[in-house]
Amino acid sequence: MASIKKTRSGAFQLRVKNKLLPKIIWATFDTFEEAEKYGGQLERLLAQGIVPTSLLEQGPPKRTTWTIGRCIVEYIRHNAVPVSDVKLLDTIRPALELVGTGNLNYDWADAWITSMKREANLAPSTIRHRHGALARCFDWMLRKHPEILVQNPLRLLKRGFATYTDQDAQILAASGRAAREDIERDRRLSPDEEHEILRVLDGEDRIFFVLALETAMRMRECYTLDLSQVKLGMRTIYLESSKNGQSRQVPLSSIALALLDEHLTVNRAAIKARDGRLFPYWDGNSAIRELDRTSAEVSRVFSDAFEEAAVPDLHFHDLRHEATCRLRPTADTSEDDGSRQCATSLSPGASSAGHPETGRRPVRRRRAYPRVRGATRSLSERLYREEGLSPRARGNHRAGACLVYRPGSIPACARQPAPAGRSRQRPGVYPRVRGAT
Repeated sequence: MASIKKTRSGAFQLRVKNKLLPKIIWATFDTFEEAEKYGGQLERLLAQGIVPTSLLEQGPPKRTTWTIGRCIVEYIRHNAVPVSDVKLLDTIRPALELVGTGNLNYDWADAWITSMKREANLAPSTIRHRHGALARCFDWMLRKHPEILVQNPLRLLKRGFATYTDQDAQILAASGRAAREDIERDRRLSPDEEHEILRVLDGEDRIFFVLALETAMRMRECYTLDLSQVKLGMRTIYLESSKNGQSRQVPLSSIALALLDEHLTVNRAAIKARDGRLFPYWDGNSAIRELDRTSAEVSRVFSDAFEEAAVPDLHFHDLRHEATCRLRPTADTSEDDGSRQCATSLSPGASSAGHPETGRRPVRRRRAYPRVRGATRSLSERLYREEGLSPRARGNHRAGACLVYRPGSIPACARQPAPAGRSRQRPGVYPRVRGAT
């Protein structure tokens, strides 16, 4: 219902009251005709059940609050989360399950990290793993539900957040505990220790041990192997899903190849009775709890064997590090090497700079050379025939008397020119950018 009255100032005030409106509408007009026209239009709209958007009361949007427990459940439900992250989130959830997203800020993140140091006294690596798993969950929440989580407080922490501070150490010392430090495990297996372990092991336990040592496969990747994954003709084992969720092919050494060939022949009946599973430890149940139980049992079996062989401080996962260091005979496998150094040595060569051999015997290469530049040979060294690709960006300076014709490709960006008096015709491509001097 609309009504119009004249005010003391001479203006005309329109009053509209309707059950569809959130409150009484008041409007002021200069003339009676303008007020009557607007009031008539508004009444006709309201009679049709239409309320102009401008007349609706627009309050601030209501923020939805979830708990961290619900965030974790939704994250796991809608994403292919790696098993390792699922375990970490399951460990985190009981302590944080009831914390609301409205309380997540930098102070909360800092307090959570501090509690893992001073209360749980966890190792820095464990703190980083838990932080990373929950941070990835919050990243997904930020992208999928920005109305629930407007920022990821765990990404605001400064680098090195997991390292114990002096204050952390003082508080722990008051309760008789010590600050934890990052310790990179680099346990190596000596030949004598390997001999003693092989003396203790027999049957399929021995095969399992040697396979892990020759392939650098993880324990779970070994005991879940079946016949469909082993390609003896291609000298590979195909892993459909590794720890990080990606598939990969594992090359087989001559020892591993002969070992598996013999194992598949001698134990053919037993493997067939296990539905193609190569080892007897696992019953084929892929549930996470069952896999964890199997891993614990296999660990116990080999822990007992290592103790009997007088190598009690060796862990089965140390075999992965040892195998990585053995895969390339020319790698430096001293006792001081860590897994990173050994893993790095497996690469076929530097992609930016290479170093030539210093020996004087003929060298024949059929692999790619460095992509950017080659190193420098001493002038006293003779150059021998080399087959393969040359550096992509720059060639070496060669002594004229020692230069030997190479039929391989020349650099894509720069090339050492031919000595004076020698034909400049080459059967390959020329430099893409410039020649050398």
